[in-house]
Amino acid sequence: MLRIAQLLSIPFVASRANDEKRSSIYELRMARLEKPTVRLHYIPEWASKRRLKQADIAREINADKSNVSRWFNGALPSEDNILRLAALFACDEPADLFRHPDHDWMWGLLRGRSQEEQRRIKETIEATIQAAFPRRAA
Repeated sequence: MLRIAQLLSIPFVASRANDEKRSSIYELRMARLEKPTVRLHYIPEWASKRRLKQADIAREINADKSNVSRWFNGALPSEDNILRLAALFACDEPADLFRHPDHDWMWGLLRGRSQEEQRRIKETIEATIQAAFPRRAA
């Protein structure tokens, strides 16, 4: 503990550990050292959409249950497991695991189209939504 405090340039003395100001600064610095909770993939959402539980996934792709649990908590699977998961979830590409499954229809609509076609599709959708559901003045 003392070594971490020294690395963070915080003067930390055991006899002053109960000092509120110093301990709150120490806790704040320690919180910054913890792993971020940002998740890069949507494995839990894909599993939910396909109505698969963690145990089902572990059994189907021959993975350890603890690994599947870590993936659901945000850990990134190995490349082999990403390929297996994409096949299990019937994704078109392994990269699909890194987008929300509810965006499936939009992604499929835009995939393989030129930027000009994508722009026109976007404009058409926006105009249709505006005509069908006009915004009311407040």
